[in-house]
Amino acid sequence: MIGSYTASRNFNVTAPGANTNILSTSITPRADGVMRLTIVLAVSSVFNVTITNGGTTFTCGLNSSTTLNSGDLYFFSFGMNSSNTYNYQVETNGVIRVLQVEECYVGVG
Repeated sequence: MIGSYTASRNFNVTAPGANTNILSTSITPRADGVMRLTIVLAVSSVFNVTITNGGTTFTCGLNSSTTLNSGDLYFFSFGMNSSNTYNYQVETNGVIRVLQVEECYVGVG
């Protein structure tokens, strides 16, 4: 299987609060692969990914847990596991100008 799937596409969305999941439903990947993330924030903030497996959730800072500048476009990619779920959080509440998440797969089909 080779390809990508847009798992979430959001534009001009108010975050639900600091350190609260942005997506109403966490993303469960269709298969193991790479998750690509494009993000633009209206308010400077640290941006985190939450990774959940069973009843255990880890919150991991992106950009070395360094604040993302407001208005700048950032792109991240990281390995994803289909037995985990993923969501995103900001540490400072504010409008999420762009949040696009893609699942990318490369393998033998």
